[in-house]
Formats: sequence, structure tokens, C-alpha cells
Amino acid sequence: MNDKSRIVVGVDGSPAARAALAWAVAEARRTNASVLALSVCQLNPSLDEGVDPFSATHRRDLEAALESLGTSASDVRIDTEVPQGVPGPVLVERSADAACLVVGGHGYHKVGVLVMSSVTSYCMRHSRCPVVVVPLEGAHHDGPLMLRPEPQVR
Repeated sequence: MNDKSRIVVGVDGSPAARAALAWAVAEARRTNASVLALSVCQLNPSLDEGVDPFSATHRRDLEAALESLGTSASDVRIDTEVPQGVPGPVLVERSADAACLVVGGHGYHKVGVLVMSSVTSYCMRHSRCPVVVVPLEGAHHDGPLMLRPEPQVR
């Protein structure tokens, strides 16, 4: 699927992910794009009773993140999904043809060096679209970090 008018954002229930979702919605409004919010469920239990408690938790995290936006998202199309798999690869795969991939900055500073989470690092190394890393709310920063992947020679 080629959808350059879609912004993909990873949501995991953290404050940084909520900041990423808010940034993605604002950018979608600015560029007339839609948003695909993904909460990737890495655990896949045996469904003896037909209920997947892990996916249900991810679905609640997505709903809470959307509710936290209030009316600021009312004019933006937002689709939500809870796919199964390893978060980094799933986010990269689902954003392959998107305008950008947005993730929350769960990283921390250590001796002046920004250390990123494993999911963020994976996305930055493997994404085929620009990656926007939105810093944790309240942290001292100069705004989102956007990385454009180098064109791949095939």
C-alpha cells in the first residue's frame, strides 16, 4: 500500500507515546493527512477462553491516548489497530509507504549522549520513511527529532 498521506504512530501507554500521538495528530491536521495509531502486542497467549487479555490492554491504552487528546483530534481521521508481533519490525513494516513514522522518545541522557529505547533505535535504523522522535513531555528539548532514512540502493 502506498499511502504518503498517512502518518503512522506507535502508542504504548506511556506519556512519551501520548506526546507522539498528539504531535502526529497536529501534523496530520497541518498536512491534511490521516493517522494510523498502532499499539503492538508482543505477547500472544493461547486463547483457551477466546479472550486475549494482552491485546485488550493495548486497546485500552490506545483508547486512553485518544481520549487524552480531547477535542483537538476531532477533525483528523484516526484509525487504530493492535497488531501482534515485535514492536520495532511491525512499526517499520506498517509505515513503509507512510509520510512518516512517529514514536515517543523514551530515551535518556547519559553524559551528554541521548540513549534511545530499543524500539526507537530499531525504527531509526530500519525505517523506509522519515522517523519523528517526540521527546517525553516536560523534558528539556528543542522539539521533535526527525530523521530521514538514506535512499536504499537496490
